[in-house]
Amino acid sequence: MVTREETYSKAFEIKKKALKEKERRYNMMLDSAYAENPRIKELENEQASVGAELVLASLSDNERAAALREHLKAITAEKKLLLEKAGVENIVYDCQMCRDTGYVSGKICDCVKKAAAGIMIAELSKEMPILSSRFDNFDLKYYKDTDTREGNPRRRMTAILKTCKEYVLHFDPHKSPNLLFMGSAGLGKTHLTLAVVAGVAEKGFVPVYGSAENLFLQLEKEKFSSENSGAYDMMTGCDLLVIDDLGAEMVTSFSKSALYNLINTRMLSGRPTIINTNLSMKEIETRYTPRISSRLIGNYDAYRFLGDDIRQQKAVERARTKE
Repeated sequence: MVTREETYSKAFEIKKKALKEKERRYNMMLDSAYAENPRIKELENEQASVGAELVLASLSDNERAAALREHLKAITAEKKLLLEKAGVENIVYDCQMCRDTGYVSGKICDCVKKAAAGIMIAELSKEMPILSSRFDNFDLKYYKDTDTREGNPRRRMTAILKTCKEYVLHFDPHKSPNLLFMGSAGLGKTHLTLAVVAGVAEKGFVPVYGSAENLFLQLEKEKFSSENSGAYDMMTGCDLLVIDDLGAEMVTSFSKSALYNLINTRMLSGRPTIINTNLSMKEIETRYTPRISSRLIGNYDAYRFLGDDIRQQKAVERARTKE
């Protein structure tokens, strides 16, 4: 399970190694230039000496300070010219804001957040098809633009897609709403939630995603073993928790308790959760408990997916291309 500390630690380590390598190469070129032209080193020493003298003169002797500034300017210009002739170029930083230190005015630079997001997505991709489940490849052509008793699938799914995009755009780990995606299998619930997870991660937030079965198994293992893996703390404390395919797991007294605790704890702390399920609200109440269904009804924005199984439609398309 990916943690904020791990991803940011890796991001800082990557930047630290890259900066160290750039500084090593620059110093090698500088040492070579010193060896070929001792005048460069003399100018560097003189630059430091004049600079120190300028600091003192600026406190009491403006005329002397002005002369020293001109002298320092001439030294700097000569040194620059000699370094250029020696082929010594200044370090080119990947981020001009933080000069590859990772911090700007004591705060973590956006470049680190971006690097951490990349690391997080790469880790998440080992467990789920997050890179292939994006908003831009969610194809609405698989939803019929026809009116039914439940509604128009194309219009419904267009609206849900828009909702998911806006959810990422305005995501706030303390203000964003809880979402409940309901509907039959193969209608794109997992695809859209993975797209949300990727979008949230790219903004520097920490999501935790897993099937209900896997998440509950991790919690059960942690509870009944002597090893504290931090699974419960991560699920309750992450910026966004996504429980996929609720109802497909084996329902036990433990899984019911685990689900209630996750929903209730995150609700009380104001942290958002997204739940996907093929079950209806009545089935949720029957399979789990009225307390759980009550919290879902009262604290989640519910969206019912409409249409025909997309996996089946794509299977038919592949079969036709082989004919």
